[in-house]
Amino acid sequence: MKVEKFKSGIYIRQNDYSTFKPAYINETWDWEDSEINILLEEASRELGGLNSFADLIPNIDVYIKMHIKTEANKSSKIEGTKTSIEEDFMQIEDVSPEKRNDYEEVQNYIMALNYGIERIVKDDFPLCNRLICEIHEKLMRGVRGKNKTPGEFRKSQNWIGGTKPSDAIYVPPSIIEMPDLMSDFEKFINNDNIRVPHLVKIALLHYQFETIHPFLDGNGRIGRLIIPLYLLSKGILEKPCFYISDFFEKNRTAYYEALDRVRMKNDMRYWIKFFLTASIYTAKTAKSKFKRVVELVNQLNKQVLDIKGRPENTIKMLEAFYDVPMLSGKQLQEITGLTQPTVDSAIKGMLERDMLREITGYSRNRIYSLYKYFDIFAQEEKENSKNLI
Repeated sequence: MKVEKFKSGIYIRQNDYSTFKPAYINETWDWEDSEINILLEEASRELGGLNSFADLIPNIDVYIKMHIKTEANKSSKIEGTKTSIEEDFMQIEDVSPEKRNDYEEVQNYIMALNYGIERIVKDDFPLCNRLICEIHEKLMRGVRGKNKTPGEFRKSQNWIGGTKPSDAIYVPPSIIEMPDLMSDFEKFINNDNIRVPHLVKIALLHYQFETIHPFLDGNGRIGRLIIPLYLLSKGILEKPCFYISDFFEKNRTAYYEALDRVRMKNDMRYWIKFFLTASIYTAKTAKSKFKRVVELVNQLNKQVLDIKGRPENTIKMLEAFYDVPMLSGKQLQEITGLTQPTVDSAIKGMLERDMLREITGYSRNRIYSLYKYFDIFAQEEKENSKNLI
């Protein structure tokens, strides 16, 4: 299939509305647009650099946990959740009641992504429709949408925008078309006989998944979650350290417009270039964050030596903060096994050296943040991603 000649699909009349049946994608793709080649070369180089860099960093798995948690916030925010990244790191009882549903959705995203990583890495399980359904069940468990057949492809019509299919912005394919479309989708994931660069392949897969919209709820989050899992399953990344939702969230309107252009104007070129641009930004910023983390950790380890008491106790507390950068004294006792006086003394020393910051303002039940570490993952990048589009 030549990208420039791609026909996105057909509309099929269904009583008072029309569903969109996308073209199948399980075939070899090529293109004439040289800009795709240039972007693909840069994206592949940046992704390879991220992979090599991540492989060299001690304790990278701990830092990746932070990366996953910020990804969960960004991906869920695209779907309308309102919790801040700070709130997503707190205990649910510390989050205002009106945001707790959003909080639980973000926690489910973290659980679903970690489940997918474990199945692929530890169980050597392929990325396939079965695994996607398993991940969806984790994502929707106990939250809004829990009654919309979690873990199962839809058996009724869904739509985007409007109150019913007849006034919707977009109506995905009917359930009659779904089995063949999802079979084609799965075959394309694991068809190693066709020669398509992986970054182009995952761009095509993401578009196709969002167009099919195979679940009654959670399609956007699952579609974005598939991206790092695909790269992990194909060995493009050795570590799960590539999360693209930050770029999509910052450029939400452009993201949806790029997907719509394929369906409305057959413009797959535009979507592939948008996705490759997002990949370049994502790989660069991930590498930058990990580099800054390593520098900060080295700095903090030196500061530990200036704190009274046994350095190994403060190191234990730092390691707890690397995993969860906002903790109370009681939580630190439970995680580290240290006594209250030991924890209190170390906290005092870390506050004096500006390693920690108390974030509640309370005299009791205080929560402490390893804020410089947290800010590396949570802050907006200095380079504005909008300038890359």
